[in-house]
Amino acid sequence: MASNILDDVLTSAWKIWETTTPLTLSITLVALLLPPISAFLLALSHRPVPIPPPPGCRKLGLLGRSNLHDQFSKKYSSGADPSPSNPWTVKALFIYPIKSCARLELDSADVIRTGLRYDRQFALAQQSTGLPNLKGEVKSEWTFITQRTFPRLAKVETEIWIPDPSAPDYDEQSEWVKSQGCMVVRFPFTPDTEFSVQGLRNIGQILGAKLQGNSEPMMEFRVPFNPDQERISSKSYRREEMKIWSNLPVAMNMGSEVPIEAMAKLRYTLGVTNPLTLFRIDTEKYREVFKCAPKKEDVGFQPIIGMQDSYPMHIQNLASIHHITSNLPRNSPLAPLSALRYRPNIIITGPSPFAEDSWTRARIGSLKYHISCRTTRCKLPNVDPETGILDKNEPGSTMRKYRVIDGGSQSSCLGMQVCPLEEGVVKIGDSVEVLETGEHFFLKE
Repeated sequence: MASNILDDVLTSAWKIWETTTPLTLSITLVALLLPPISAFLLALSHRPVPIPPPPGCRKLGLLGRSNLHDQFSKKYSSGADPSPSNPWTVKALFIYPIKSCARLELDSADVIRTGLRYDRQFALAQQSTGLPNLKGEVKSEWTFITQRTFPRLAKVETEIWIPDPSAPDYDEQSEWVKSQGCMVVRFPFTPDTEFSVQGLRNIGQILGAKLQGNSEPMMEFRVPFNPDQERISSKSYRREEMKIWSNLPVAMNMGSEVPIEAMAKLRYTLGVTNPLTLFRIDTEKYREVFKCAPKKEDVGFQPIIGMQDSYPMHIQNLASIHHITSNLPRNSPLAPLSALRYRPNIIITGPSPFAEDSWTRARIGSLKYHISCRTTRCKLPNVDPETGILDKNEPGSTMRKYRVIDGGSQSSCLGMQVCPLEEGVVKIGDSVEVLETGEHFFLKE
Protein backbone atom coordinates (compact mmCIF):
# COMPACT_ATOMS: atom_id res chain seq x y z
CA MET A 1 0.00 0.00 0.00
CA ALA A 2 2.77 2.46 0.98
CA SER A 3 4.64 1.89 -2.30
CA ASN A 4 1.44 2.57 -4.31
CA ILE A 5 0.93 5.89 -2.49
CA LEU A 6 4.52 6.92 -3.23
CA ASP A 7 4.12 6.01 -6.94
CA ASP A 8 1.00 8.17 -7.18
CA VAL A 9 2.76 11.08 -5.52
CA LEU A 10 5.74 10.88 -7.90
CA THR A 11 3.47 10.68 -10.95
CA SER A 12 1.59 13.79 -9.84
CA ALA A 13 4.85 15.60 -9.13
CA TRP A 14 6.13 14.92 -12.64
CA LYS A 15 2.97 16.34 -14.22
CA ILE A 16 3.30 19.52 -12.13
CA TRP A 17 6.98 19.82 -13.11
CA GLU A 18 6.02 19.95 -16.80
CA THR A 19 3.28 22.58 -16.44
CA THR A 20 4.31 25.15 -13.79
CA THR A 21 6.84 27.94 -13.16
CA PRO A 22 9.81 27.29 -10.84
CA LEU A 23 8.42 29.32 -7.89
CA THR A 24 4.94 27.92 -8.18
CA LEU A 25 6.48 24.50 -8.67
CA SER A 26 8.48 24.74 -5.46
CA ILE A 27 5.47 25.79 -3.38
CA THR A 28 3.22 23.20 -4.97
CA LEU A 29 5.71 20.35 -4.54
CA VAL A 30 6.23 21.17 -0.87
CA ALA A 31 2.47 21.24 -0.33
CA LEU A 32 2.08 18.02 -2.27
CA LEU A 33 4.97 16.03 -0.85
CA LEU A 34 5.05 17.13 2.77
CA PRO A 35 1.93 15.28 4.00
CA PRO A 36 2.73 11.88 2.40
CA ILE A 37 6.41 12.10 3.32
CA SER A 38 5.48 13.02 6.89
CA ALA A 39 3.03 10.11 6.95
CA PHE A 40 5.67 7.81 5.49
CA LEU A 41 8.22 8.83 8.16
CA LEU A 42 5.59 8.49 10.88
CA ALA A 43 4.83 5.00 9.69
CA LEU A 44 8.50 4.01 9.66
CA SER A 45 8.90 5.37 13.19
CA HIS A 46 6.42 2.72 14.37
CA ARG A 47 8.34 -0.27 13.14
CA PRO A 48 8.27 -3.01 15.79
CA VAL A 49 11.17 -2.99 18.21
CA PRO A 50 12.76 -6.43 18.70
CA ILE A 51 12.23 -7.96 22.14
CA PRO A 52 15.55 -8.42 24.00
CA PRO A 53 16.83 -12.01 24.35
CA PRO A 54 15.76 -13.84 27.53
CA PRO A 55 18.36 -13.14 30.25
CA GLY A 56 20.78 -15.92 31.12
CA CYS A 57 20.00 -17.98 28.00
CA ARG A 58 21.41 -18.73 24.56
CA LYS A 59 19.49 -19.63 21.42
CA LEU A 60 19.51 -23.25 20.33
CA GLY A 61 19.93 -23.96 16.64
CA LEU A 62 22.17 -24.21 13.62
CA LEU A 63 24.57 -21.38 12.89
CA GLY A 64 24.99 -20.57 9.22
CA ARG A 65 23.22 -22.01 6.20
CA SER A 66 21.04 -25.10 6.31
CA ASN A 67 22.63 -28.50 5.87
CA LEU A 68 19.92 -29.07 3.25
CA HIS A 69 21.15 -26.19 1.08
CA ASP A 70 22.09 -28.70 -1.65
CA GLN A 71 19.32 -31.24 -1.04
CA PHE A 72 18.21 -31.15 -4.69
CA SER A 73 21.62 -32.17 -6.05
CA LYS A 74 21.45 -35.25 -8.27
CA LYS A 75 24.26 -36.84 -6.27
CA TYR A 76 21.63 -37.71 -3.64
CA SER A 77 19.26 -39.37 -6.12
CA SER A 78 20.89 -42.79 -6.08
CA GLY A 79 22.76 -44.86 -3.54
CA ALA A 80 24.55 -48.10 -2.89
CA ASP A 81 25.92 -50.24 -0.09
CA PRO A 82 28.07 -48.25 2.34
CA SER A 83 31.71 -47.90 1.35
CA PRO A 84 34.53 -45.34 1.64
CA SER A 85 33.26 -43.75 -1.58
CA ASN A 86 29.60 -43.94 -0.52
CA PRO A 87 29.35 -43.45 3.24
CA TRP A 88 25.91 -43.48 4.82
CA THR A 89 25.73 -40.41 7.02
CA VAL A 90 23.44 -37.99 8.84
CA LYS A 91 22.73 -35.08 6.50
CA ALA A 92 20.43 -32.90 8.62
CA LEU A 93 18.69 -32.79 12.01
CA PHE A 94 15.37 -31.15 12.91
CA ILE A 95 13.08 -30.71 15.87
CA TYR A 96 9.54 -29.33 15.94
CA PRO A 97 8.97 -27.86 19.43
CA ILE A 98 5.25 -27.30 18.73
CA LYS A 99 3.54 -30.20 17.03
CA SER A 100 2.71 -29.47 13.36
CA CYS A 101 4.46 -26.07 13.42
CA ALA A 102 7.71 -24.92 11.80
CA ARG A 103 11.00 -26.77 12.17
CA LEU A 104 14.15 -25.84 14.06
CA GLU A 105 17.40 -27.10 12.52
CA LEU A 106 20.33 -28.33 14.65
CA ASP A 107 23.87 -29.49 14.04
CA SER A 108 23.70 -31.90 17.01
CA ALA A 109 20.95 -33.07 19.31
CA ASP A 110 20.55 -34.92 22.57
CA VAL A 111 18.79 -38.25 22.14
CA ILE A 112 16.58 -39.08 25.12
CA ARG A 113 13.78 -41.58 25.65
CA THR A 114 11.16 -39.30 24.08
CA GLY A 115 13.29 -38.81 20.95
CA LEU A 116 15.32 -35.66 20.27
CA ARG A 117 15.31 -33.27 23.22
CA TYR A 118 12.87 -30.34 22.80
CA ASP A 119 11.00 -32.12 19.98
CA ARG A 120 7.19 -31.97 20.01
CA GLN A 121 6.79 -31.08 23.65
CA PHE A 122 3.97 -28.62 22.88
CA ALA A 123 0.77 -28.66 20.82
CA LEU A 124 -1.91 -26.15 19.91
CA ALA A 125 -5.45 -27.38 20.52
CA GLN A 126 -8.93 -26.07 19.82
CA GLN A 127 -11.94 -26.62 22.01
CA SER A 128 -14.86 -28.25 20.25
CA THR A 129 -18.33 -28.95 21.58
CA GLY A 130 -20.40 -31.88 20.38
CA LEU A 131 -24.15 -32.30 20.05
CA PRO A 132 -26.25 -33.08 23.14
CA ASN A 133 -26.68 -36.76 23.95
CA LEU A 134 -29.98 -38.41 24.87
CA LYS A 135 -29.71 -36.99 28.39
CA GLY A 136 -29.18 -33.49 27.07
CA GLU A 137 -25.54 -33.49 28.15
CA VAL A 138 -23.01 -31.65 26.01
CA LYS A 139 -19.38 -32.72 25.89
CA SER A 140 -16.59 -30.26 25.21
CA GLU A 141 -13.01 -31.38 24.56
CA TRP A 142 -9.63 -30.05 23.52
CA THR A 143 -8.34 -31.53 20.24
CA PHE A 144 -4.90 -30.89 18.75
CA ILE A 145 -4.75 -29.02 15.44
CA THR A 146 -2.56 -29.97 12.50
CA GLN A 147 -1.44 -28.71 9.11
CA ARG A 148 -3.81 -31.24 7.58
CA THR A 149 -6.66 -28.84 8.31
CA PHE A 150 -4.78 -25.65 9.24
CA PRO A 151 -1.86 -25.43 6.76
CA ARG A 152 -0.85 -21.96 8.04
CA LEU A 153 0.63 -23.74 11.06
CA ALA A 154 3.68 -24.13 8.83
CA LYS A 155 4.26 -20.38 9.31
CA VAL A 156 4.29 -20.57 13.11
CA GLU A 157 7.97 -20.42 14.06
CA THR A 158 9.66 -21.27 17.32
CA GLU A 159 12.94 -20.53 19.03
CA ILE A 160 14.29 -22.47 21.98
CA TRP A 161 16.46 -20.54 24.44
CA ILE A 162 18.34 -22.67 26.97
CA PRO A 163 20.12 -21.62 30.19
CA ASP A 164 23.75 -20.65 29.64
CA PRO A 165 25.90 -20.36 32.78
CA SER A 166 28.53 -18.48 30.74
CA ALA A 167 26.10 -15.66 29.91
CA PRO A 168 26.95 -12.40 31.73
CA ASP A 169 23.35 -12.04 32.98
CA TYR A 170 22.98 -15.66 34.11
CA ASP A 171 21.20 -16.09 37.43
CA GLU A 172 19.99 -19.43 38.77
CA GLN A 173 16.91 -17.72 40.21
CA SER A 174 15.96 -15.76 37.09
CA GLU A 175 12.62 -16.43 35.44
CA TRP A 176 13.74 -18.39 32.39
CA VAL A 177 16.69 -20.20 33.95
CA LYS A 178 14.36 -21.67 36.58
CA SER A 179 12.11 -22.91 33.75
CA GLN A 180 14.95 -24.68 31.87
CA GLY A 181 14.79 -21.97 29.25
CA CYS A 182 11.93 -20.61 27.22
CA MET A 183 10.22 -21.02 23.89
CA VAL A 184 9.58 -18.01 21.66
CA VAL A 185 6.55 -18.43 19.41
CA ARG A 186 6.44 -16.18 16.34
CA PHE A 187 3.74 -15.99 13.67
CA PRO A 188 2.73 -13.69 10.79
CA PHE A 189 -0.06 -11.17 11.26
CA THR A 190 -0.86 -8.32 8.88
CA PRO A 191 -2.82 -5.50 10.59
CA ASP A 192 -5.40 -3.26 8.93
CA THR A 193 -4.07 -0.25 6.99
CA GLU A 194 -7.05 2.13 6.94
CA PHE A 195 -6.23 5.85 6.65
CA SER A 196 -5.80 6.79 10.31
CA VAL A 197 -3.02 7.27 12.84
CA GLN A 198 -3.25 3.59 13.79
CA GLY A 199 -3.34 2.67 10.13
CA LEU A 200 -0.07 4.58 9.60
CA ARG A 201 1.47 2.74 12.53
CA ASN A 202 0.37 -0.53 10.98
CA ILE A 203 1.93 0.50 7.67
CA GLY A 204 5.16 1.07 9.60
CA GLN A 205 4.99 -2.51 10.86
CA ILE A 206 4.47 -3.80 7.32
CA LEU A 207 7.36 -1.71 5.96
CA GLY A 208 9.58 -2.85 8.81
CA ALA A 209 8.78 -6.47 8.00
CA LYS A 210 9.63 -5.91 4.32
CA LEU A 211 12.94 -4.29 5.25
CA GLN A 212 13.76 -7.37 7.36
CA GLY A 213 12.95 -9.71 4.47
CA ASN A 214 9.59 -10.93 5.82
CA SER A 215 6.43 -10.97 3.73
CA GLU A 216 4.31 -10.05 6.78
CA PRO A 217 4.89 -8.52 10.21
CA MET A 218 5.57 -11.10 12.90
CA MET A 219 3.92 -11.28 16.30
CA GLU A 220 5.61 -13.14 19.14
CA PHE A 221 5.16 -14.31 22.70
CA ARG A 222 7.22 -16.37 25.14
CA VAL A 223 6.43 -19.30 27.37
CA PRO A 224 8.64 -21.23 29.81
CA PHE A 225 10.00 -24.45 28.35
CA ASN A 226 9.56 -26.55 31.48
CA PRO A 227 7.99 -24.47 34.26
CA ASP A 228 8.62 -25.43 37.88
CA GLN A 229 5.81 -26.13 40.33
CA GLU A 230 5.93 -22.60 41.71
CA ARG A 231 5.20 -21.12 38.29
CA ILE A 232 2.57 -23.74 37.49
CA SER A 233 0.72 -22.73 40.65
CA SER A 234 1.17 -18.97 40.30
CA LYS A 235 -0.01 -19.00 36.66
CA SER A 236 -2.92 -21.33 37.43
CA TYR A 237 -2.07 -23.99 34.86
CA ARG A 238 -4.77 -26.61 34.38
CA ARG A 239 -4.08 -30.28 33.75
CA GLU A 240 -6.62 -31.36 31.16
CA GLU A 241 -7.17 -34.10 28.61
CA MET A 242 -6.12 -33.16 25.09
CA LYS A 243 -7.08 -35.47 22.24
CA ILE A 244 -4.37 -36.62 19.83
CA TRP A 245 -6.08 -38.96 17.38
CA SER A 246 -7.55 -41.70 19.61
CA ASN A 247 -5.26 -40.89 22.53
CA LEU A 248 -6.29 -38.65 25.44
CA PRO A 249 -3.15 -37.66 27.34
CA VAL A 250 -3.43 -35.39 30.35
CA ALA A 251 -1.35 -32.31 29.55
CA MET A 252 -0.77 -28.84 30.99
CA ASN A 253 -2.93 -26.07 29.55
CA MET A 254 -0.53 -23.11 29.29
CA GLY A 255 -3.10 -20.65 27.99
CA SER A 256 -2.51 -18.38 30.99
CA GLU A 257 1.04 -17.74 29.69
CA VAL A 258 -0.16 -16.39 26.33
CA PRO A 259 -1.37 -12.77 26.11
CA ILE A 260 -5.05 -12.61 25.13
CA GLU A 261 -4.34 -10.30 22.18
CA ALA A 262 -1.60 -12.59 20.86
CA MET A 263 -3.82 -15.66 21.03
CA ALA A 264 -6.64 -13.81 19.25
CA LYS A 265 -4.28 -12.82 16.42
CA LEU A 266 -2.90 -16.35 16.20
CA ARG A 267 -6.43 -17.72 15.82
CA TYR A 268 -7.05 -15.20 13.03
CA THR A 269 -3.80 -16.10 11.27
CA LEU A 270 -4.57 -19.82 11.38
CA GLY A 271 -8.27 -19.55 10.62
CA VAL A 272 -9.35 -21.19 13.87
CA THR A 273 -12.85 -20.16 14.99
CA ASN A 274 -13.03 -22.20 18.20
CA PRO A 275 -11.21 -21.33 21.44
CA LEU A 276 -7.49 -22.05 21.05
CA THR A 277 -4.81 -22.75 23.63
CA LEU A 278 -1.27 -24.08 24.02
CA PHE A 279 -0.60 -27.38 25.77
CA ARG A 280 2.65 -28.81 27.09
CA ILE A 281 3.12 -32.51 27.74
CA ASP A 282 3.20 -33.27 31.46
CA THR A 283 6.74 -34.53 32.07
CA GLU A 284 5.35 -36.79 34.80
CA LYS A 285 2.84 -38.34 32.40
CA TYR A 286 4.59 -39.09 29.14
CA ARG A 287 2.62 -41.33 26.79
CA GLU A 288 3.79 -44.94 26.47
CA VAL A 289 4.23 -46.39 22.97
CA PHE A 290 3.20 -49.95 22.13
CA LYS A 291 2.07 -51.13 18.67
CA CYS A 292 5.29 -51.90 16.75
CA ALA A 293 7.62 -50.44 19.39
CA PRO A 294 10.05 -52.70 21.29
CA LYS A 295 8.66 -54.33 24.41
CA LYS A 296 9.79 -53.56 27.94
CA GLU A 297 10.72 -57.18 28.58
CA ASP A 298 13.06 -57.08 25.58
CA VAL A 299 14.81 -53.71 26.02
CA GLY A 300 14.26 -52.90 29.70
CA PHE A 301 11.85 -49.96 29.26
CA GLN A 302 8.69 -49.02 27.42
CA PRO A 303 9.26 -46.25 24.84
CA ILE A 304 7.55 -42.94 25.60
CA ILE A 305 6.63 -39.81 23.64
CA GLY A 306 5.50 -36.25 24.16
CA MET A 307 3.10 -34.83 21.54
CA GLN A 308 4.27 -37.03 18.64
CA ASP A 309 1.67 -38.96 16.66
CA SER A 310 2.98 -42.42 17.49
CA TYR A 311 6.74 -42.88 17.93
CA PRO A 312 9.66 -40.88 19.36
CA MET A 313 11.57 -40.21 16.12
CA HIS A 314 11.28 -40.21 12.34
CA ILE A 315 14.12 -40.82 9.87
CA GLN A 316 14.07 -40.10 6.15
CA ASN A 317 16.33 -41.20 3.29
CA LEU A 318 16.95 -38.27 0.91
CA ALA A 319 17.23 -40.59 -2.12
CA SER A 320 13.68 -41.80 -1.49
CA ILE A 321 12.34 -38.24 -1.71
CA HIS A 322 14.24 -37.73 -4.98
CA HIS A 323 12.51 -40.85 -6.29
CA ILE A 324 9.08 -39.41 -5.45
CA THR A 325 10.06 -36.20 -7.25
CA SER A 326 11.01 -38.17 -10.37
CA ASN A 327 7.51 -39.66 -10.47
CA LEU A 328 5.54 -36.43 -10.09
CA PRO A 329 3.40 -35.37 -13.07
CA ARG A 330 5.38 -33.80 -15.88
CA ASN A 331 6.20 -30.11 -15.28
CA SER A 332 4.79 -30.26 -11.75
CA PRO A 333 5.30 -26.91 -9.99
CA LEU A 334 6.12 -28.85 -6.82
CA ALA A 335 9.26 -30.41 -8.29
CA PRO A 336 11.76 -30.84 -6.80
CA LEU A 337 10.13 -31.88 -3.53
CA SER A 338 11.72 -30.57 -0.37
CA ALA A 339 12.54 -33.14 2.28
CA LEU A 340 11.02 -30.69 4.77
CA ARG A 341 7.54 -31.63 3.54
CA TYR A 342 7.96 -34.96 5.36
CA ARG A 343 8.94 -33.43 8.73
CA PRO A 344 11.80 -35.79 9.59
CA ASN A 345 14.00 -35.65 12.66
CA ILE A 346 17.00 -37.22 10.91
CA ILE A 347 17.73 -37.06 7.18
CA ILE A 348 20.32 -39.53 5.91
CA THR A 349 22.16 -39.89 2.63
CA GLY A 350 23.91 -42.87 1.03
CA PRO A 351 21.33 -45.67 0.80
CA SER A 352 19.44 -46.42 -2.40
CA PRO A 353 15.85 -45.19 -2.63
CA PHE A 354 13.55 -47.04 -0.20
CA ALA A 355 16.35 -49.24 1.18
CA GLU A 356 15.11 -48.19 4.63
CA ASP A 357 11.79 -50.01 4.13
CA SER A 358 13.27 -53.24 5.50
CA TRP A 359 15.48 -51.91 8.30
CA THR A 360 14.61 -53.11 11.80
CA ARG A 361 17.68 -52.05 13.82
CA ALA A 362 20.40 -49.52 13.09
CA ARG A 363 23.31 -47.68 14.65
CA ILE A 364 23.59 -43.95 14.01
CA GLY A 365 26.80 -42.55 15.35
CA SER A 366 27.39 -44.37 18.63
CA LEU A 367 23.72 -45.05 19.45
CA LYS A 368 21.45 -47.97 18.59
CA TYR A 369 17.87 -47.56 17.40
CA HIS A 370 14.85 -49.81 16.95
CA ILE A 371 13.37 -49.16 13.50
CA SER A 372 9.80 -49.82 14.53
CA CYS A 373 7.62 -49.40 11.44
CA ARG A 374 7.09 -47.52 8.21
CA THR A 375 5.70 -43.99 8.30
CA THR A 376 2.22 -43.93 6.82
CA ARG A 377 1.39 -40.72 5.02
CA CYS A 378 -1.68 -38.48 5.00
CA LYS A 379 -2.02 -35.22 3.06
CA LEU A 380 0.31 -33.21 5.32
CA PRO A 381 3.26 -33.49 2.85
CA ASN A 382 1.00 -31.65 0.39
CA VAL A 383 1.61 -28.51 2.46
CA ASP A 384 4.50 -26.34 1.29
CA PRO A 385 6.57 -25.82 4.49
CA GLU A 386 7.77 -22.41 3.31
CA THR A 387 4.44 -20.86 2.28
CA GLY A 388 1.89 -22.86 4.29
CA ILE A 389 -0.10 -23.47 1.07
CA LEU A 390 -1.84 -26.83 0.65
CA ASP A 391 -1.83 -28.56 -2.74
CA LYS A 392 -5.01 -30.58 -3.28
CA ASN A 393 -3.26 -33.53 -4.91
CA GLU A 394 0.51 -33.75 -4.79
CA PRO A 395 2.71 -35.38 -3.75
CA GLY A 396 0.02 -37.56 -2.16
CA SER A 397 -1.49 -38.74 -5.44
CA THR A 398 1.89 -39.78 -6.82
CA MET A 399 2.80 -41.65 -3.65
CA ARG A 400 -0.46 -43.60 -3.65
CA LYS A 401 0.36 -44.97 -7.09
CA TYR A 402 3.34 -46.99 -5.91
CA ARG A 403 4.03 -46.50 -2.20
CA VAL A 404 1.09 -48.40 -0.65
CA ILE A 405 3.45 -51.17 0.38
CA ASP A 406 2.60 -52.18 3.96
CA GLY A 407 0.14 -55.00 4.60
CA GLY A 408 -1.16 -53.26 7.71
CA SER A 409 -2.19 -50.01 6.03
CA GLN A 410 -3.90 -48.70 2.93
CA SER A 411 -1.90 -45.46 3.14
CA SER A 412 1.25 -44.69 1.20
CA CYS A 413 4.52 -44.97 3.13
CA LEU A 414 7.73 -42.97 3.20
CA GLY A 415 10.32 -42.90 5.96
CA MET A 416 10.59 -44.93 9.14
CA GLN A 417 9.38 -44.54 12.73
CA VAL A 418 12.12 -45.06 15.30
CA CYS A 419 12.59 -45.72 19.02
CA PRO A 420 16.01 -44.91 20.51
CA LEU A 421 17.48 -47.79 22.48
CA GLU A 422 20.18 -45.63 24.10
CA GLU A 423 20.60 -42.03 25.19
CA GLY A 424 23.42 -39.81 23.96
CA VAL A 425 24.11 -37.38 21.12
CA VAL A 426 23.49 -37.52 17.37
CA LYS A 427 25.24 -35.04 15.08
CA ILE A 428 25.75 -34.09 11.47
CA GLY A 429 28.11 -36.48 9.69
CA ASP A 430 27.46 -39.43 12.02
CA SER A 431 27.74 -42.77 10.23
CA VAL A 432 24.65 -44.91 9.66
CA GLU A 433 24.94 -48.69 9.94
CA VAL A 434 22.09 -51.16 9.48
CA LEU A 435 22.28 -53.92 12.11
CA GLU A 436 19.18 -55.95 11.21
CA THR A 437 16.57 -56.13 8.46
CA GLY A 438 13.19 -57.83 8.34
CA GLU A 439 9.49 -57.53 7.61
CA HIS A 440 7.24 -54.71 8.77
CA PHE A 441 3.50 -54.74 9.39
CA PHE A 442 1.89 -51.48 10.44
CA LEU A 443 -0.30 -51.68 13.56
CA LYS A 444 -2.98 -49.06 14.19
CA GLU A 445 -4.01 -47.79 17.62
